[in-house]
Amino acid sequence: MALSDKEIGMRVRNVRRENGLTQDKFARKFHMTQQTLSRYENGKISIPNGTLENIAKGMDVPIGFFLGIDSMTFTDDELRLLELYRRADDRVKEYIFEMVRMSATKLKGKDS
Repeated sequence: MALSDKEIGMRVRNVRRENGLTQDKFARKFHMTQQTLSRYENGKISIPNGTLENIAKGMDVPIGFFLGIDSMTFTDDELRLLELYRRADDRVKEYIFEMVRMSATKLKGKDS
C-alpha cells in the first residue's frame, strides 16, 4: 500500500528531527527553501522522486522507509532502530547487541 504525501512528509520530518536539523538547515542541505520543506513535511505538496532519493541518500535512510516499502517487512520501529544502530560507533553497537542478546535470553527462559 502506497503512503500518502502526508505520511511521507511525516517520515521526512522524523528523520530531520532525529538528526537534529532545523527546517532551514535541512532545506539548505537538500537545495530547497524552508517553505518548500514545510509543505513537503505537512503533505501539502508531493516530494519529487529525485528529491526524496537525495534525502534518503544524504540521510543514510533506505528509500523504502519513506515510501512504505521494505523487502523484509520490517516495522517502522525496526527500520528506525536499524538506522540508529548503523550510525553508532563500535563500542555502542557492542553494548546494544549484548543488551538485546541478554534480554532475548531472559525472555526465552520465561517462555520455557
